[in-house]
Amino acid sequence: MADLGRRYWILWSAFSSANFGDGVSLVAFPLLAVGLTNDARLVALVALFRFLPFIVFGLPAGLILDRFDRRRIAIAAQIVRGGVLGALALVVLGGGASIAALSVAGFVVGSGEVLTDGGLPAIVRDLVRPEQLEVANSRLSASQTATNAFIGPPLGALAFGIDPAAPLLISALAFVSAAAALVTLPGRFRPLVASSDDSSSPSLLAELTVGLRYVWGHPVLRPLAATVAVFSFAGSAGNTVFVILATERLGLGPLGFGLLISLSAVASVTMSFFVARLVVKLGHAGSMRLAVVTFTVGAVLLGTTTFVAVAAVAMVVVGVSQPAWDVVSSTIRQRLVPDEVFGRMMTAYLFIAWGLQPAGVMVGGFVAEAWGPQWVYVGSGALVGSLLLIGRPLFVQVTRSMAPVEGPGSV
Repeated sequence: MADLGRRYWILWSAFSSANFGDGVSLVAFPLLAVGLTNDARLVALVALFRFLPFIVFGLPAGLILDRFDRRRIAIAAQIVRGGVLGALALVVLGGGASIAALSVAGFVVGSGEVLTDGGLPAIVRDLVRPEQLEVANSRLSASQTATNAFIGPPLGALAFGIDPAAPLLISALAFVSAAAALVTLPGRFRPLVASSDDSSSPSLLAELTVGLRYVWGHPVLRPLAATVAVFSFAGSAGNTVFVILATERLGLGPLGFGLLISLSAVASVTMSFFVARLVVKLGHAGSMRLAVVTFTVGAVLLGTTTFVAVAAVAMVVVGVSQPAWDVVSSTIRQRLVPDEVFGRMMTAYLFIAWGLQPAGVMVGGFVAEAWGPQWVYVGSGALVGSLLLIGRPLFVQVTRSMAPVEGPGSV
């Protein structure tokens, strides 16, 4: 096993705790909303406020991350998120929950997620050697999938059945625990910003858009962000109607639906431990092509089968694609982007990736209503599969820009 060092594992534990809190709260908010109203538009409003910060707060968050210590920002974000969820739990216990309260709390929790997801990847490369980035990122990917998708949501649902306030309290404790872990992380993680004359200082608008302009002007990041947006659109479209596909087309109950999701999560966690070796054998571009192929095959299988066994295989195949792409794309950004602009680049990147998710949700819902959920998956598979052709410039640029990975890639 690669020796990543004590400081890395402190960061890993904080990252895992924060993602566990996210996974539990992702279940708590819609369950609370459904208990308050039968209006699907209001339920969707709560979900929208949870993800809205990636769009409206993403660019200012990047400026913050490039001006102040990223560890301290992450600590503050976890404390605020924990405090807000603790307060919301008290409101729920007192019977005063409302759609407005859920929406505001969701926005605050989502804002903390922007700061956390935007800053922690930059800290990773300060803690490990460049040749260890694939392994370090694969460990984070495995933890994120396990806590955010596999452990957090079912535990949150179970806790909700005991008391609606319970998952909120669990999430609050997880966020505070993440902050406590980060407090023990030694080091200074404030980026070095080149000094400039006051007379030539850029305007606030120019500072806020540095990340977008950097991504757009970069020969690797521009096509990488565009392909991530395609993945995001296709994935959100499929996730929106997956419950319909599982219950109506495959005839599964709640338990079967949950097990299918778990299969994908288990496959993602398992694959995360092999990504470093995969990069050694296939290269960064080859690993990304594999992610495209596996997502395409899995989505098309889900859209064309009515057999549960085939759907289970499809979920495993789709699960394999996520770490194969995410670990490699994270490593590319960490190796190619200078520290002084990394925060703004990262939040601009998230802005692009999450920006198309609402559109994917809407398109998925309309297509499923008009022609059936299976066509959402067929269409998603075809769209992502087209990246093998239209994404060719990206793969060429990645091959040119990334140095070959040395060593056995032990995990």
